[in-house]
Amino acid sequence: MKIDNWLKKLFHKGTPGKRLSPDDIESLRTAFKARYHSFKLLLNANNKALELMTELEEALRGTMPFGMGFVRSRITAVSTNVFQIIKHLNELAPHKYEALFERFKEIQARISPFLKGNEALKQGPLVISLKDCGKAVAGQVGAKAANLGEIGRILHLPVPNGFVVTATGYQRFLEYNDLRSEIQRRIQAAGAETMDQLYTLSASIQQLIIQAPVPSNLEEEIWRHYTLLEQEEGKDVRVAMRSSALGEDMPGLSFAGQYRSELNVSRENILQAYKEIIAGKYSLQAMAYRLNRGIREQDVAMCVACMAMVDA
Repeated sequence: MKIDNWLKKLFHKGTPGKRLSPDDIESLRTAFKARYHSFKLLLNANNKALELMTELEEALRGTMPFGMGFVRSRITAVSTNVFQIIKHLNELAPHKYEALFERFKEIQARISPFLKGNEALKQGPLVISLKDCGKAVAGQVGAKAANLGEIGRILHLPVPNGFVVTATGYQRFLEYNDLRSEIQRRIQAAGAETMDQLYTLSASIQQLIIQAPVPSNLEEEIWRHYTLLEQEEGKDVRVAMRSSALGEDMPGLSFAGQYRSELNVSRENILQAYKEIIAGKYSLQAMAYRLNRGIREQDVAMCVACMAMVDA
């Protein structure tokens, strides 16, 4: 039976003699498609939430090793999908299930304290010499910079001189410009359900970061360490700058090629390059990767390694 005839038969019941106009049928067809689309999205979100909860149950049974990064990412993804279930349920039955939004917020508020990140990031040094990097400060400089420090200090293999703008420096940059709340506001307002929407959101956030000033105390520490680097390598030494984000090398994750690196950076361009590398956290591919794996924005602090260029 064609959908036109089905709609006529459905809506003629109880209204003898009334006929639907072509405009009425087109309106009903559009509404039906929208409701069917919401129903499919609801089912997809429900299936994804069930898969994620199964992963958490498997981890709880001890069948796989896991840490708080795993717990945070899975619970964040579950929350995202449960919210989508509630949203699409209300689209199917307007105003009937609105109380679920409030209940969802209450449950999130109870869970949130257990998922807080490392508050120690706000209290560490803003910049650390690469020579002082290692496993002990991996939570401040990221795994890449920590491994470079270990190679130079313990294995005594040649490693370029340099320094790392730490996770604390990154937090200081965000707080000084009130970027965290503005970024979250833009993410929530955008919706970003399509690739085009995600691209627009990505460009907006990257420009926001690039245009923000570096706080004076962080700038002073960067210049102090750069001056020390000049004493070792020569005046106006050019540097390579690349991300060393926290969580970048977690088991099961690979951010290879998703964050920015800058080569042959001159002294006058260091601060700009630093901001562009931080902004790379919100590149289209990096945002899509985190979104698909339920990785929270606040769990990815962008440390930046700054190393003297070497002759190839």
